[in-house]
Amino acid sequence: MKELSTMEMLTKWEAQRDIKNLMGKLANCILLNREGEIFDLFWSQERADVCLGFNEGWYAGPEAIRGYYQAERARCALVADCLRRAYPKQLGGKSDQEIYGIGVFKARPLYAPVIEAADDGQTAKGLWYCMGTSAPVDAAGPVANWTWGYYCGDFTKEGGQRRIWHLQYINDVQCISGQSWGRPQTPYPELEEFAPLKDFSMPEPTVKTCLREYYTPLRPMTPAPELPVPYATFDETFSYGMEG
Repeated sequence: MKELSTMEMLTKWEAQRDIKNLMGKLANCILLNREGEIFDLFWSQERADVCLGFNEGWYAGPEAIRGYYQAERARCALVADCLRRAYPKQLGGKSDQEIYGIGVFKARPLYAPVIEAADDGQTAKGLWYCMGTSAPVDAAGPVANWTWGYYCGDFTKEGGQRRIWHLQYINDVQCISGQSWGRPQTPYPELEEFAPLKDFSMPEPTVKTCLREYYTPLRPMTPAPELPVPYATFDETFSYGMEG
């Protein structure tokens, strides 16, 4: 392993700090239902091979990722409209802007970070565990959920700033709170006030594949995603993107 100078170690420390701050800002944007801003704020604006992965597959390329976040924003606006119809006394006199984000709660706290920056300073890698919770609003109204899994990503440097290049958010647990993590979920009855949400669908991943199997009692032992290790240039390490 290369012995680093004091300046090289400082540069790596700065990169780790920048990645921690970037991911902290991302988590806060999700909490505040600001998905519509995420691509422009945090993702690479220069690379064509950006990709965003979930358990069910990849959103590949800038337009697919931007489309995913814009759909999240549109869904949030539809939720607010449904809640305004359901509670006209409390929300009927408020504008779309005033009630945007109401009813939806998505906490994605990041734990146990493992971050490595390349010796050449151009890229970095990180992995976090996320013990999250959410209260998405669907055709049954607000429903509390557990969401436990991993964030892992590759980061690039553009104009002196760290940007997301590849990112995965893959869950072990995604289930309704109060129900079994490892058995089929029993949905709650649909409510008339939230019927418009039944017809809303998120865009499908551009590449459908199983990135991680959800936990069941019969799931084979499933290791964590590969941990970042020290590396000199990105050519010498693995990728958290589709090619990996």
